[in-house]
Formats: sequence, C-alpha cells, structure tokens
Amino acid sequence: MLQRKLDRYFDGKRVIEVKSATQGSTPIAKWMNVETGEPMQPWTTKLRPLLKDDSRPKIVLAQQSLQWAFGSRSEGIRDQSNQEHIRKGADVIKAYTDLLKADGADAVVIAMHIYKQGMEPEIGNERLSLAAFIQSKPHDVYAGPDVWTPTSKIWPQAFQADKVHPNDMGAEVMAHHWFAALLTICGKDIPPWSADEMKQAMANPPALATRDGRPQRGEGRGMAARMLRHDANKDGKITKAEFRGPTPMFSRFDKNNDGVIDNQELTSSAR
Repeated sequence: MLQRKLDRYFDGKRVIEVKSATQGSTPIAKWMNVETGEPMQPWTTKLRPLLKDDSRPKIVLAQQSLQWAFGSRSEGIRDQSNQEHIRKGADVIKAYTDLLKADGADAVVIAMHIYKQGMEPEIGNERLSLAAFIQSKPHDVYAGPDVWTPTSKIWPQAFQADKVHPNDMGAEVMAHHWFAALLTICGKDIPPWSADEMKQAMANPPALATRDGRPQRGEGRGMAARMLRHDANKDGKITKAEFRGPTPMFSRFDKNNDGVIDNQELTSSAR
C-alpha cells in the first residue's frame, strides 16, 4: 500500500522501491540482543543482506516494539512516572538504530507499535521511550508516525479475527500515516488523495473473519466495494491501468483474464 502511494505521488514512476524485511513476532529484542547489541539470526539472514546492497540509498522504515526488552513480555512502561523503563527503552532504540546504520542504512525512520488489546497501556507507552530518544537529536534518525492513536480508535474493526494483527483497513490507515510522515520529514505537502483513500477504507471496513480464517458472510461484498475505489473514471469497470493494488488481487477478480474487471466479475466474487 505504501508502494502504491509512492508510485502515485511520482506520477506512476517507481522512484522509490519499498522492500519488505518484515518477520512476524520480532520486536527489537528478537532482532538483536538488547544487552550486548549483537544481531540475532533474523537480522543476519533477512535484514543484513538488504542493508548491504550499495546500489542505491537505503532508508529503513521501522515500525517496532519494546516487548521483551525489559525482561518478560508483560513487563513494560506502566506510566509516565516509570522513568527507569522509559530511559532503558530509549537506550534500546538507540542501540537498534545504531546497528541499522552500522550495517548500511543511510537513515532510519522509526515508529512504535500499533494498538494492542490486552497489552495496554504498556504498548502505547512505548512511544514515551521513542520521544526520549528523539530528544537526543540522533543523526540520520527520524520519528515516524504515531500509528498507535489511530489504530486504537478503530479497534477491532481494523484488525483480523485475532484482534491483534491489522486487516486491509488497518493496513490502509498505517500506510497513510507513514506516507504523510515521510513527506513531512522531507518538507513536502501531503496530497489530499492519500487521506481520501484511508477514509474510503474506513467507510468500508471488512467483516471480521472467523477464527479459522474463513470470511464471515458478506465480506466478499465489502471487498468488491473496496475494489471499486480503483475505478478512476467511474464507469463501473477497473482496468489494469487504473488498479493501484497488488497484481495477484487484480488477477483474483479478473476471471477471464482480459485485463478488465467488470460488474459481473465483481458481483460473482462478492457471493
């Protein structure tokens, strides 16, 4: 979604390439030893090879968490008076960004975790450590967007059946806030269409899936409605040129592979 926004901002040109280095269940304490600063296996096998690519400048967009950084997972920053943990969290973030830059990152933009029911207020309070770290004015490190506040306001509609991981609606919200933050850091104006895309996603939230991952009844209709957001000329059809999402999603709806998703294909996919 962020790639789609960047491509649209640059008039369809791939000026900036977004490469994924995500791995589930890897807060900072699972990427590196928070006491020694040594990288762990996910870092050396997934992240380091991307950072060693010297063909172009590399900016790491890190949406991270301090879970496990204070000992047990449930241990965290209870409130603003918990200065010891706030300071330790800031030190952990510093060690993490220092290691990223040492391994080849030209700059780091870091944000903290989205809303996490069952682990609040500790997750929300991780932002206190980030704020303390940014106050030290680190070189080539910037504060990313606050994604906790907007996702806390749309829980659980913007989350999957587990009510922890974001669904398409939650991802669209995060993509907008990251896009806006990056433009703000660069001193650029934020085009209104990005917020419009987010509002459209929020106006058409997907139905919650069942625990086994199957869509609840009616979710297909919501997906069809979200697909129509790509219909730029409002003729009821979506061409490959209009579609700004991932290619596999277009192919899923384009049943006859003619490069156009028409009303019949949208209707059949919504059943």
